[in-house]
Amino acid sequence: MEELIAMVLTALKVVIFVDVIASWVLPDPSRFPRNITGQITDPLYAPIRALIKPEKTGGLDLSPLLVLVLIQFMESTLHRGF
Repeated sequence: MEELIAMVLTALKVVIFVDVIASWVLPDPSRFPRNITGQITDPLYAPIRALIKPEKTGGLDLSPLLVLVLIQFMESTLHRGF
C-alpha cells in the first residue's frame, strides 16, 4: 500500500511540473496539455488559492509550490512510517 501511495505522489509531482512549465509556454488553460493537467491540479490548488490569492502576491501563483511542499511532507511521513 505504501508503494502505491508513493507512486501516486510521484505522479502528482510530475503532473504539477508539467502544468507549471506548460503554463509558461501555453498560457491558455484550454489547450493541450494544460486542459488535462488543469483537471488534475486545479482541485489541489483551489484551497491554497482561496487563502493566498495570486492577485495579492503580485500575480505570482504560489499554490503549485505549496502543494509540492505538502507532497514532500507526505512522502517523508510515509517513509518514516505512520
